[in-house]
Amino acid sequence: MFKKSKKSKESVQGFTLVELIIIVAILGVLLVILAPAYTKYIERSRESTDLANAKSAYNELMMNVAEKEEDPEPISFKLKQKHPGWQSPLPITVGSASFDGTNTDNWVGTPGRNGSCVVSYNKNLGVIFTWSGGTEDAAARPTYSEGMKNTLELLHKAYDNRDSGTMQTNKAYYSNQTFKIDGKQYTTRVYYADSPVFKKALEGYKPKPASYEDSPFYSVQDDPGNKYTHQGFAYYTYGKDRSINMFTYVNENKVYQTTDEGKTWQDITPGEK
Repeated sequence: MFKKSKKSKESVQGFTLVELIIIVAILGVLLVILAPAYTKYIERSRESTDLANAKSAYNELMMNVAEKEEDPEPISFKLKQKHPGWQSPLPITVGSASFDGTNTDNWVGTPGRNGSCVVSYNKNLGVIFTWSGGTEDAAARPTYSEGMKNTLELLHKAYDNRDSGTMQTNKAYYSNQTFKIDGKQYTTRVYYADSPVFKKALEGYKPKPASYEDSPFYSVQDDPGNKYTHQGFAYYTYGKDRSINMFTYVNENKVYQTTDEGKTWQDITPGEK
């Protein structure tokens, strides 16, 4: 039988406590370095899924447009993303719409945790992507519908006069207009934002919660009586064929916006997650 040498016994050793501490410390440093990159990779993967779903909804909507004469029903889906905003470099393009950091007629809002995307179609604007930031309570930012019928009828009738008379002055507004959002009724003044006076007042303006008196229109409007109820203020622009291009409502707590004549409203209050 062979005898094990003393040298071979001594060569079989484990790590010392100091060596183990050093290894754990190195692993901890690597984890700190790699974890953010891994998290970002996962979030980019979720975002890619959301953009792929948006493209699929776009293709489905365009097929429906080709097959039917009337505007198709909007398509909505829940987002996979967990962090607010876009991780991908801008601009982002889906179908015929693109986002470079500024909302447009065809791209509204930003994504976020528990958010959603509503893909709708307007014959004058084409496909519209409306993104919501979501919150931990997913019910806090639903889409709202069918809440401004009477106001729409009034604004549609005024379309033919949009380039003349008071529609081109600081009297281009409609008082005492009521509409509903999320089951709540609001009464306020609605301004035609393409009136030269009001268009200038909106230069550099970004909607945020504000009272009627704090609106950009308050100091320039012609309003000698001021006898109406004002729960904030609203403003709009026209698209083609009497359609309402964009309608924004602001009060002291929230900012809501619709780009499809009230079929879907989005809470675009800045600073909310």
